[in-house]
Amino acid sequence: MKTGFVRAAALALLLGGTNSVLALTLAEAEAVVGVVEKLAQETGEGMVLDAADIYYDYDSLGASLIPAAGFDRESWAVAYEAVGRGYMATIPEDQFNATFDEPLARLAASGLPEDQMAMMREHVDGLIAEARQARQEGMAYADVVRPLADRLYVLFYGEFEE
Repeated sequence: MKTGFVRAAALALLLGGTNSVLALTLAEAEAVVGVVEKLAQETGEGMVLDAADIYYDYDSLGASLIPAAGFDRESWAVAYEAVGRGYMATIPEDQFNATFDEPLARLAASGLPEDQMAMMREHVDGLIAEARQARQEGMAYADVVRPLADRLYVLFYGEFEE
């Protein structure tokens, strides 16, 4: 089971990738979500940003769902990141902010020495800033992925069994 810290870190940590804006279509977004749904059931792992290459590599070992959906490695990575960032932009602000409540509370209750606590807090603050930046970048794709928000919620927050 994913903990709140892992969820928050996944949202924030795995955001590095694509900054370019593309004209993402609903059909492309649906294709990405459909492929990730199938692969998530196989792997037991949900969707996290910056994992497009991991999914591509896994898919290339067997099903080849990604090429069948019309993507090569580069177009898959761009569409995957656009869908993930777009989903983040659809999350209401209060819910998005609440994503970080549990990890921050766990850090505060960790009993770490002050110097270690400060280092960890600085790191977590950086992850939160990255998540906010990804969310902002996702605004360009929010309207396209909004119809898929329920499915994306499951992919980001659901539990998958192998």
